[in-house]
Amino acid sequence: MFRLPAFPAQELKVIGLISFGHMLSHFFFFVLPPLYLVLKGEFQVSYTVLALPMAIYTIAAGVTQTPVGFWVDRVGARKLLIAGLILQGLSIAAIGLTTTFWQLMALYTITGIANTVFHPADYAILSGSIAKERLGRAFSLHLASGNLGWVFVPGVMIGLTELWDWRTAFIIVGMVGFLFGLIVWACSATMNEEVTKDTSGENKKAAETNGLKDGMALLFSFPIMMCFAFFIMLTIGFTGIRSFMVVALNQLYGLSDIIGNTVLTGFMAGSFVGVLIGGFVADKYGPRVATAVGTLVGAAVLLVFVGSYDLPVIVILTAITLSGILQGILLPSRDLLIRAVTPAGSMGKVVGFLTMGMMMAAAVVQPIFGWLMDINEPRWVFWLSAIFVAGALFCFSSARTSNKQAAVAE
Repeated sequence: MFRLPAFPAQELKVIGLISFGHMLSHFFFFVLPPLYLVLKGEFQVSYTVLALPMAIYTIAAGVTQTPVGFWVDRVGARKLLIAGLILQGLSIAAIGLTTTFWQLMALYTITGIANTVFHPADYAILSGSIAKERLGRAFSLHLASGNLGWVFVPGVMIGLTELWDWRTAFIIVGMVGFLFGLIVWACSATMNEEVTKDTSGENKKAAETNGLKDGMALLFSFPIMMCFAFFIMLTIGFTGIRSFMVVALNQLYGLSDIIGNTVLTGFMAGSFVGVLIGGFVADKYGPRVATAVGTLVGAAVLLVFVGSYDLPVIVILTAITLSGILQGILLPSRDLLIRAVTPAGSMGKVVGFLTMGMMMAAAVVQPIFGWLMDINEPRWVFWLSAIFVAGALFCFSSARTSNKQAAVAE
């Protein structure tokens, strides 16, 4: 029977700290959509305008993401991670004190800038602290924690709003982020920022990518650009679902806010479960194209199915949850692919660059999906998402093929 080595205690400490912070970063990224119906009434704006804070958030994060990635490689991941946690928590808490929609948008922009530290810093620390044979599962736990943030956010934000009000909800969750930043500060000595686990050919390339010129050449190499395109396609594919599924299901089938958020939670929970499964798949098989084919095509077909037919609620919930599972299974393999095409010592800049693509894609598509809702075309939320999810397959397979060819050439 195939068995994988267990994590030692020191690695588990690092994974725990990094993963909880990652969960908070995803929670804060998605903190507005569950309250769209409440915020629309509070600020008297259209869905297109209501999508602007997330669009500006992602633009601000996208523009600053790559410079922060270079900064992580040069200055150190731990300091920037702590600063990001504290700043993001305080800015989210301050949203609860806003009196105008534009104040909310300004604070959410600050949240987006603070969010730039998480992916570059997290991957740099994990790559430097976890043994190679356990890295797939470490990435999977890290990814699962992000999905867990998405699982929690609808219930937490709606629950706190029902108990008190939406302002109190923002203040409470923001202060949790601030306090955890202080905890990471106190425990930061447990995290290793240096790549010490693999001293073979990769480390020989590290010096070649330290300078700005060589670093930029790395970012625009074919494998990294294919990973960049993959991030964009998959982000477009699932941003609309995460942001506008609740209102789309309401317009399409008359589902209530509570039922719609239950379906959304099913998608997030499915992604969480899928990522955990995907960690074992990644450690056993590596970043296989076959994994991408099965997961991406299956997820796209399920989205088209839900958007095309008037289905019972249980069928909608099941299909959307399965779509989330399939998407989640692929993500650890995606991260192993990124690790495979990235020279040692360059994870910060590469992940920062890829996350920039993700953020910019999310910024562009937010108003588009909001516009689809305003013109009463909710089916296209599902159809457009499916088109880009399926299209991401080409990018994954191209990056994987080019990496195999490079390995053979060496």
